[in-house]
Amino acid sequence: MYVGFELNKYSGVSTVLKPKADEFRQQAKGRFNELSSYLIGVFENKEVIDAEKIASHIFPTQKADIFLSHSHADEDKAIELAVSLQNKGLNVFVDSCVWGYFHELLDELNTVYAEPKYKEGRVIYDYRKATGLTAGVHMMLSGALHQMIQRSELFIFLNTEKSVPLEDYQSFDRTFSPWIYSELQFSSFVERNTPDRHLRVTNESYDGTERFIKSTAATRSDVVLAFKAFNRHLPKVTGDEMRRWYDQPVFASRGRSKAEVALDSLYEAQDLPGRYSDLERQLKESDKSKG
Repeated sequence: MYVGFELNKYSGVSTVLKPKADEFRQQAKGRFNELSSYLIGVFENKEVIDAEKIASHIFPTQKADIFLSHSHADEDKAIELAVSLQNKGLNVFVDSCVWGYFHELLDELNTVYAEPKYKEGRVIYDYRKATGLTAGVHMMLSGALHQMIQRSELFIFLNTEKSVPLEDYQSFDRTFSPWIYSELQFSSFVERNTPDRHLRVTNESYDGTERFIKSTAATRSDVVLAFKAFNRHLPKVTGDEMRRWYDQPVFASRGRSKAEVALDSLYEAQDLPGRYSDLERQLKESDKSKG
């Protein structure tokens, strides 16, 4: 990841027809086979599932210029933006496109590994074993998300009332999505990777010091968890500003692909590298003063 920004008040940059959106959604999806196809043996009377194979099927490795973080409730808006950016020659990773298969996997784990127990003539299911497996799946896919953020050049957070329902609550914006929490937190301390084409024109160095915030969480059906939204390192870009950039034509030039030209024109239009570095520096100075 090189830089990122937060996109606010977004209402679209182009008209995307439903067939195009559906096509993107299907192409971006992984796949999920029956659970039995991932079994690789038995160890101490326990079935062994190949977690890496599941991850590669549900969360296939893709080359992406942009990682788009968003609320699942904003999936249609995120896909519309992704398809529009494709017209600029950019590959966009939209994580919500894989969640259908992810939830199918969780459902099958609960079905297969929940243990029935009989009490007073009733069947009661113990989900402890299945819950442990689903927790492992969450960790595995969280790791896959982090790898995609690291491999992508630009991180965009689509900030809406659905992704951040609590603004400036006790000095922090808050999200109810653990996935947004995880993505924003990781993007705030991931080591920056300057593209080769920019290394030729700048010698500015960046401190890759990591900032870790530990959190433990438990979920219940009648509560909602509020997570800190680690978005202070992201410059703010409005939907109108995004549209003005989008309306400018982009052409490949000698030595640079259409995607590289599009990204560089966006960086220049919003001064993203400079603003991103300034916010990084301010946060590090704030962390030092608190320490």
